[in-house]
Order: sequence, then C-alpha cells, then structure tokens
Amino acid sequence: MIANSTDLRVTRSRMLMEDALLYILENKGIKALTVKSLCETAGINRGTFYLHYKDIFHLIEETAFIQELLSVFEPLNLQELRHFPDHEEAYPPITKAFQYMHKHASFFKALFHSAAPAELKERLQYLVGTRLYENLKRDQADNSESLFTDYAIAYLGNAQFGMIQHWFTTDRSIPPEDIARMLTRYIRNIPCLDNNG
Repeated sequence: MIANSTDLRVTRSRMLMEDALLYILENKGIKALTVKSLCETAGINRGTFYLHYKDIFHLIEETAFIQELLSVFEPLNLQELRHFPDHEEAYPPITKAFQYMHKHASFFKALFHSAAPAELKERLQYLVGTRLYENLKRDQADNSESLFTDYAIAYLGNAQFGMIQHWFTTDRSIPPEDIARMLTRYIRNIPCLDNNG
C-alpha cells in the first residue's frame, strides 16, 4: 500500500511539472523557463523537482512529447532511405516525425526558438539531429577509410537540426510533408554518401 501511494505521488509530481513546463512554454516562452518559475507554476518546491530531474533540460527530454518524437525519429537506416523506391516522395519515418512536430507545434516551436539557451540547443541538436546518424559510425566501424567520421555525422546532424529550426522560425511556412520530402532529397544527394551506396 505504501509503495502504491509513493508511486501515485511520483506520478502526480511529474504531471504537475510537465503541465507547468507546457504552460510556461506556451504562454511565456522559453526565456521564462527556469527551475524557479517552473516550481512556482507547479506549486512544488525545488527539492521535489531535483528528486525527479537533474535540471530543466532533463525534464524537457523526459516529456511525453520528446519521448514520442524520439520513438518516431529512430536512427535512420541510411541505405533503406537511399534505396526507397519512390524518389519523388519523402522517406516515411521523416514524414511521420515532421507531422508529429506540426501537430504539437506550440511545444516544439518554443524549444526551437532562437532565444533558447545554448545547452538546450545542443541537447536538441543531438536528439533530433546527430543521434539519427549514430548507426553510420557503427556500420562503418571496420572501415578506416570511411568518410563517416565524427565530422560527417556532425555535418548531417547540424544540417537536419538547422532545417527543423528554420521551419519553426518561419512559422512552418510549408507543410510537414514538403519539408520531409526536401530533407529526404538532401540526404540522398549528400556528396559524402557517394562511396557508401
């Protein structure tokens, strides 16, 4: 019985913090998001916050929005993408990811805002950019001549993150299916992939 009540308290505390996070992002913007403002909005103390999360960025990474996006944005199977038969359409997982971000635009737009803290940008860049290409390092591990070095992965990750950020900065001026098609085309035509087809 005690364990159940503890679990309920943990769940309730996390829900309060996630709700407060969403409220601040949607109503005040990323610049207003601090542990202090979040605790005040959630009606909890800082000790409770730090029982659950290392910092505000850890909370963001653990939200249902980010976790669901990551389940869609799995590390890309680059060979599958490059050999996807329909060269006029986007690779389906990329389309699904952009549709998800479009559906929850108020949350993601706040995160990708140009005023976001540098540390948040770095973490997001890893999660939705660099992370997608980690399998390239694994696939090329035995090839010392491979172009898929950390630099190539950083290039691909930065490019993808930049496209997502620009899409939100321009208020999603093109549909998610179009930006997904564009990104698919860019990835297919990156010169450093020519020796890995």
